[in-house]
Amino acid sequence: MGKIKIFIFGILTALAALVFENLIPIIFLKTAVEATSPFDVYLLTAILIEELLKLISIWKISRISENQKNIFWLAVFFGLGFAFVEIFLNILNFNLEFVLNYFGLFLIHTFTSTIYGLYFSKKESFSVLGGLAIFALGCFSHFLFNFSVFFDISPILTNSILAIFLLIMGKIGFLAKKKKLN
Repeated sequence: MGKIKIFIFGILTALAALVFENLIPIIFLKTAVEATSPFDVYLLTAILIEELLKLISIWKISRISENQKNIFWLAVFFGLGFAFVEIFLNILNFNLEFVLNYFGLFLIHTFTSTIYGLYFSKKESFSVLGGLAIFALGCFSHFLFNFSVFFDISPILTNSILAIFLLIMGKIGFLAKKKKLN
């Protein structure tokens, strides 16, 4: 599967997440909901939906990929596609308050996707316990990002930390591809 197709798959997955995030409150609460706190049930549900769809999608990519070592980099392109949708929709909503938050959206979705990609690039088979652990890590990372945005914790600090984690993941992915890491 080519990188452009994976990028588009990331876009489609983000759109599917958006549909689910908006339909679930309407179905269960009979009303549309807007997040008012990082602990809001709607926001926590949105994180769970986004991360679950990313995990399932990257698992599917790992199942059809010819080369196990490419999964990590395909996950990066998937995360870029996913982030593209959120950034684009924020711009369409004229939510131009802080450009650094857009960079954060790019980083968090790419970071959580690379976590899943790294996990699946190292695993021959899926274990439920391992999948739950990696899913929990992705959800927790996403929650921390949302928490920092809601409480205006320095976007520069938040994005710097995410960028460092993403660089570490990239280095691990590079080493794994070069067979220096087992």
